[in-house]
Amino acid sequence: MKKVVAGSMVSALLALPSFGFELYNNDNTKLDVYASMRGYIGVGHNLSAPEGTGRPNAPTGYLMGLQNNSRFGINFSTGDFRAQVEYGWIEEGTSAGWRLYYGAYKTSSGEFLFGRQNSPTTDPGFSSNWLNADTGSLGFGGVALALRRIQVAYKIGGLNIALLEDKADTGVNTGRQDGAYRANAQMPRIAVSYTAKDADGNLFLKVGASYVRVSGYGPYYSNYSGPDYSGPDLHAYHAWFGYKPRFGNAYISFMANAGKNGDLYGEQSTTISTGAYTHGNINGNINSNIGYNATRIGAHLEFGYDFSKQFGMAIGGGYQLTTGGSRQYKTTGERDGGINSFAAFINLPYKVSQNLTLAPLVAYYSVAGDADSNVRFGKENKQSSVIGAVRIKWDF
Repeated sequence: MKKVVAGSMVSALLALPSFGFELYNNDNTKLDVYASMRGYIGVGHNLSAPEGTGRPNAPTGYLMGLQNNSRFGINFSTGDFRAQVEYGWIEEGTSAGWRLYYGAYKTSSGEFLFGRQNSPTTDPGFSSNWLNADTGSLGFGGVALALRRIQVAYKIGGLNIALLEDKADTGVNTGRQDGAYRANAQMPRIAVSYTAKDADGNLFLKVGASYVRVSGYGPYYSNYSGPDYSGPDLHAYHAWFGYKPRFGNAYISFMANAGKNGDLYGEQSTTISTGAYTHGNINGNINSNIGYNATRIGAHLEFGYDFSKQFGMAIGGGYQLTTGGSRQYKTTGERDGGINSFAAFINLPYKVSQNLTLAPLVAYYSVAGDADSNVRFGKENKQSSVIGAVRIKWDF
């Protein structure tokens, strides 16, 4: 069975399971299974919790649970055909389901894929902040790490071109659902990316861009519409790049992204950390409070070093500016346009055995600015938190 090799102790944190149990390998036909179980335990503190509640210890609480991206799956290949199915917890919710199911056929002109697979424009491992289901940098300079969608894709070399369905049944719809106009997606989302690896097979460079046009959005984009409001046409897009050179036992990872309405399909977001494992908010959905046509620009920088084959370190941080949302106002009611999101973290992964890795992490988050004039992030329009936790990751 072919095994994925992670080029460093730190990069192994977010790699797909590099082990597996081979069930069959004969006559160019292979079948294997794999799994990745990920749990965490720690403590979080909300630095911006309201005062005067009579509960002085309320802002602090312990964190413990199973990461909602734990999974197991099956890889199958015969000749030029390969397929993968994966079942487990899904980042968008708290229940288990089918994460991946696709088939791909390789020809002399490239590979053709159909099914549920990761979007080509997600981050394959430029950030090692494992909070929030390995997307601890989303909304703080990073983009989504995993966003599985039904798609038709063409791959050749490092180039990946795909047409994606971000929400089911959102083609030409004229009726209503849940009392509001249904979405009218005027086209599939187009996603293009190029990925390059260094001579040792480590992730080195990735660039990507996505675009989709939608109109008549109702429950699909209910953040921005009322029961009798179909909404304007929207152009949603974003582009980003990541660069990760290695220098002996060290690496530098840098990525930057920019887009407009990128939250509509989930690969950009403006998020808040209140000291929990997952990013959240204080008063409802923050993207709703920002409104449509928000522009997001962000960057992430990280430095990593492997002290040995068992022990490594990563120090990083990121910043994102959210401006121009239709519901962004100053406290005086005037249009504003500035939500500043900042994060910093240190990660100290330790490889206990071939299958087991412990990753202590301390992270600080801060978000300041105004969204909807009726919404405040915390004390003085600022939401900050500190989180310290250990992730237990077991792969086979």
